[in-house]
Amino acid sequence: MKKLLTLLGSVSLVATTAQMAVACSTNYDKKDKDGNSILIQFLQSINGKAQISTNDILVKLINAENGPKNKEKLTLDLLKMINLSILANSDKNTDLINDKNIYTNYDLSTILKDRWSALNDAVDRQISSEKDKYKKDKGKKWEKEWNKMLVNKYSVYQDDVKSMDKDFLENKYKSDILLSDANNNASKTLLDILINTDQMGVTWISSNDIVKKYSSLERIVKATDANDSSIANYLRTDLDQLSQIKNSVEKDTNNWEQTKINSSMSDKELADKAREVINDTNITREKIQYDAPVNLNNFTVSDTNSSRAGFLSNSQRFFLDKWYNTQAPLAISEVVIPFSEGGTFDKGFTKNSFMSKDKQDESKTNNLLKAAVDTTYGDASWNRWMIAGKADYREDATVKHYDKLMTLSNSTDFTQDMRTVVYDYVLGGNEKNGIALPLDETTKAPTVESLIDKISRKKGTEKNFYAYNDKGQVFYVDASGLHIVKIDRYDLLNKTATDKKGIKQEGLDGTKINSNTTNELNTFKNFNKLKPEQKVEELQNISNAEKEKEGSYYRSLNSTVKNDYLHYLVNTSMLKGLSGSASSFDIMTEVKKWAQVSSTASDSSSTYWMTCVLDYFFEISIGTEKNLSQEQFIQNYVEFGKSDNSTTQETIDKTKDWFDSQVRTKQSWIGQSSSRAFYSANNKWADEIEAKTDASNYPKKTIKNTWYDGEIVTKVDEKFWKPTNDVTVSKAKSNKKTSETNQQISRNYNLVYTNIENSYAFYKNGGAK
Repeated sequence: MKKLLTLLGSVSLVATTAQMAVACSTNYDKKDKDGNSILIQFLQSINGKAQISTNDILVKLINAENGPKNKEKLTLDLLKMINLSILANSDKNTDLINDKNIYTNYDLSTILKDRWSALNDAVDRQISSEKDKYKKDKGKKWEKEWNKMLVNKYSVYQDDVKSMDKDFLENKYKSDILLSDANNNASKTLLDILINTDQMGVTWISSNDIVKKYSSLERIVKATDANDSSIANYLRTDLDQLSQIKNSVEKDTNNWEQTKINSSMSDKELADKAREVINDTNITREKIQYDAPVNLNNFTVSDTNSSRAGFLSNSQRFFLDKWYNTQAPLAISEVVIPFSEGGTFDKGFTKNSFMSKDKQDESKTNNLLKAAVDTTYGDASWNRWMIAGKADYREDATVKHYDKLMTLSNSTDFTQDMRTVVYDYVLGGNEKNGIALPLDETTKAPTVESLIDKISRKKGTEKNFYAYNDKGQVFYVDASGLHIVKIDRYDLLNKTATDKKGIKQEGLDGTKINSNTTNELNTFKNFNKLKPEQKVEELQNISNAEKEKEGSYYRSLNSTVKNDYLHYLVNTSMLKGLSGSASSFDIMTEVKKWAQVSSTASDSSSTYWMTCVLDYFFEISIGTEKNLSQEQFIQNYVEFGKSDNSTTQETIDKTKDWFDSQVRTKQSWIGQSSSRAFYSANNKWADEIEAKTDASNYPKKTIKNTWYDGEIVTKVDEKFWKPTNDVTVSKAKSNKKTSETNQQISRNYNLVYTNIENSYAFYKNGGAK
């Protein structure tokens, strides 16, 4: 029997139907009564290509009606396999990664290779530590107990230690860690590389330190006993110093140069280079005033002084663009004016609900409304309220800027009343359920009377649910009072983009870091040296016109983020936690949470991590230039077996087709999940309102747009657009399969299931030993 079990342990190709038959035994996996866990016996070696054989997957998980029972787990485990295979085959990624893609990080293949090596070492240490613990706890019996553990935890077909394939099970143990360990797993490592690592940069040396270097070099060069040898030997101790000195007198980073000397140059060549610098009248101790990179020949990964904090890498922008394009994030702040004495929401509101007997409330509210919509000085007044936590004129008004961004799927931090009104306003176009903000004819400003007379929450009235203006403000009433909700920098969201082509942050140009990248690294370094109040001034307090000027911090930071509103969200996120800031959100924190590895496949807030690694590497693959399909791309990392037996091959093909279909379904679902979540939350909100028994039809007015069901995805895609990438524009058509094909896959499982049962009967009758 051991021979058969050893064959079953092979992970290369599917062998015979008789061997597959063992997988149909009811005792195939005593620890898995459902038959829904997946085997991870998929690597010829830890650093090999994942090879999926039907006895590994389909036979155990088969369901005669519609394929595997636990589709979610099977799909997720297969995607984990792909992630591991991508990382394990990092030495081959050079031939698969398109360096021209806007989302490809510089030298990504090398980074992957280094991280794979580090992960391998970490897992080996983890296993070694576990063995040491067994030795300490179990004494002389440790190896026997270790073997029992391997059989109990990682064997699904071997009954006892005597028949175990120890090397194979230890390989499975390591594979299990690489797939699913809380810390040392491949998916988490890849996401750390792609989403948690900022743009690579340089190490900076201060102008003060460069002055010291200049003084020392000058002393050596001008010494009475100076000769070529003494000068050259001094230079060889710090080959970067000449470029540092030359660059530190140049404000324009385009004129900076990389280190051009090397230790193999002759003494005379090196000495002459040093004399050139010291004798250059444009380079003096007094003119050295700019910090400079240690060298510009290559990037450094570490950023010990946080000089490039907030500088997004190309891969981070991939996840950012994806999140923005599906979640429709909005920066929200608001002022809520409470009801006056005697005014309540429950009995229905009128203008009198916001008027006190002495008429002071009405007067103060009118002044507040006028100030809220006044943009004579931009957002200065509104921002001042947000910073102070109180508004002018009405001290009892509630003022709030939200720590989180409003999104289609975030139903926790914002009321559904607010989300419904805001997204109806942003996406509704000519179908808005609001009315243009009514103004008082005399003051030409909104007043309690002009506003409240035109909005209502009573079903059947001609009045609108809310009012709005063209500055990104909406006005509505709920149980807490009159809301003035502002979409911060709505002007950018509403801006029509004429050019949506993406931009890539470049790496090296020959032997020197790209000048545009160097310039932005310098800008980030200077920005991060500013005091908190200076950062707030540059990114928030100066006028919008000043922000858009060439060379401003606002425009220069993260310049490759092409979408204007997204650019605002990204740069404003750098103000989180700073005193004097009118905002406190952090967009990348939310993006990272969205894509982080979750312990459960059903966590709707974190589902994107399941396919995001595949999405990213397919996006940046060379194959997209050749119009290769996603299925063809996957074959670079996971290979489904081949068999001379037609029935076996059919089983393999159906397994592969099922998996391809499941991945496409998962990707499609993730792309629409936030819109569907909003649609579901809005329906629930409307149903709860309509279910109230108040005969007066108040407050029963709702907003239930027909376009929330389906069309919202298109509206979001257009409004919250992501940049185009000419390299990959044609691949979408290769990802589609009809529902008819998917149904055919399910129907054919009946035949496959029958064949497996027949082969098992053959085995029971002695057909395989």
